[in-house]
Amino acid sequence: MSLSVVNWNVEWATPASARSPEILRRIESHNPDIVCLTETDLRLLAAWDGRVIAAGPEQGKLTANNRRKVALWSREGWADADELGNAELPPGRFISGSTETSIGRVTVIGVCIPYHNANVNVGNKNRIAWQEHASYLRGLSMILKSRTPTQLIMIGDFNQQLGQRRNPYPPLSQPVRAELQTTMLAGQPPGLTIITAGLGLRGRRAIDHIAVSGELSAASLGTLDNLTHDGAKLSDHFGVHALLNSRTNPQAQNPVE
Repeated sequence: MSLSVVNWNVEWATPASARSPEILRRIESHNPDIVCLTETDLRLLAAWDGRVIAAGPEQGKLTANNRRKVALWSREGWADADELGNAELPPGRFISGSTETSIGRVTVIGVCIPYHNANVNVGNKNRIAWQEHASYLRGLSMILKSRTPTQLIMIGDFNQQLGQRRNPYPPLSQPVRAELQTTMLAGQPPGLTIITAGLGLRGRRAIDHIAVSGELSAASLGTLDNLTHDGAKLSDHFGVHALLNSRTNPQAQNPVE
């Protein structure tokens, strides 16, 4: 028995968006147990069984606004929900919780790591390129170092292309790449592995990612196309999905009949 996980930046799709039924259909086709949506609307998964937890509104945004940078849905509901993380993180870009699954209890961290120009040309205009991104990673590293050993998934919009692609856009400095690697190795050894690092679609590498702790392994990986059959765009990101197995709970993979 495996755990089905889907992650997609849906570019602010709402229940009223013409593209939302197809977005939801593509997510549902993977029969997910856990879904992470970034740049989303709180109402998008409201009709599904299960429960949604989400980051708070962005700094300066109205609380009544249904837009959230990151939200998590679980078929079985959530415990220990945390939308702060720590004081090093900007508000509205972090949510975590624990959920019971077919492979045991899993802790999930949902993130929307700031893109390269966050607060550079817009917003506070007090940062240089990648500064906000790197700062977020340092705050995330502190969270991972303080966690107790558990089956852990970190999921969301990482805003970094990984793998062997040359000349990624926007250009990444070596220190920023190293900061992400340092973050993944924080906490309990052997740290987290970004299992979606090699995924791509139509020549683009994924920036929506799934990372897992050593207690978990990927049985399969794939993408969710962001274009319809006639070429209409569902989102400016394509999604990713994974089937996960537990290394520490092998009976969940092969239950006795």
